[in-house]
Amino acid sequence: MWRRWIWNGKQWLFDWGVRQQRRWAGLRPRRRRLEQGELSWLERPAPAGAAVVVMLHGFGAEKDHWAMLARCLPKTLCLIAPDLPGHGDSMSGLDISYRVEAQADRLHAFLEVWGAERVHLIGNSMGGAIAANFAARYPQSAASLTLLNAAGAGVSASEMAELWQRSGENPMLDMSSADGVRAMLDWAMYRPPRVPGFAIEVAAARKAERAAVERKIFDDLFDSVDQRPLLAGIQAPTLIVWGREDRILHVEDADCFAAAIAGSEKRVLERVGHLPMMEQPRQVAELWLDFMRRRALPAGQGEALATTGR
Repeated sequence: MWRRWIWNGKQWLFDWGVRQQRRWAGLRPRRRRLEQGELSWLERPAPAGAAVVVMLHGFGAEKDHWAMLARCLPKTLCLIAPDLPGHGDSMSGLDISYRVEAQADRLHAFLEVWGAERVHLIGNSMGGAIAANFAARYPQSAASLTLLNAAGAGVSASEMAELWQRSGENPMLDMSSADGVRAMLDWAMYRPPRVPGFAIEVAAARKAERAAVERKIFDDLFDSVDQRPLLAGIQAPTLIVWGREDRILHVEDADCFAAAIAGSEKRVLERVGHLPMMEQPRQVAELWLDFMRRRALPAGQGEALATTGR
């Protein structure tokens, strides 16, 4: 009984911390049933006519990974951060396709139901591949595209890819223990933050419950991740941001995106790993806002971004 009580307390503290991050960012949890199942997302509403920003997380991540960046963005923007199917609180199962194009199609269906005709996409890792696919296949719906250490243009083997090829080890699929979670933090971030032990334990337990689904997601992603044939068709103003110390996706992949997407801009951040929106949220926000003012927003909306949120 005492062990169960202590474990419940750890989960409550974990979830309380997540709720606090949402409050500080002004994000509210929402759910909606689509044709294939329920979708969960975080939303920060804004005045009518505001630009809509959709933020897509990476493999094994979830909607709350955007909270720190959201805090740095102006409240004049409407923010949407979904749990991509298979992740977080959204639809999940072994009978669902998690291929990149299927995820992009579901995102398009969700935005139609939500009522957004044109959105500004920000995607990290797997979410970057989905965002690029969406921008190429639904050009009328993509007002701009920002790729943060995006999958989809792999041309150079990363440190993690070399490990996988050499030994068969895949740290992204080995997070069902506390040691596995800590190891993945080291892979993903240049300087991982100190995370309380109870939070590591809760994260590992929840990963263990999702192991079979995450294996299916990874297999579908690996089979469909290459977006290079579509990149030349992207018309949206595109910003490419990469952490130079990324051990999961090689920084040289940024050059491939930049060369393939006409008119795109590339920025490489020093002493940053695979998750720039979590490692340096203020710097990413400043780069994105500058790009938006110059390239992606009408004059009136651009002026409204003069003051970033805190």
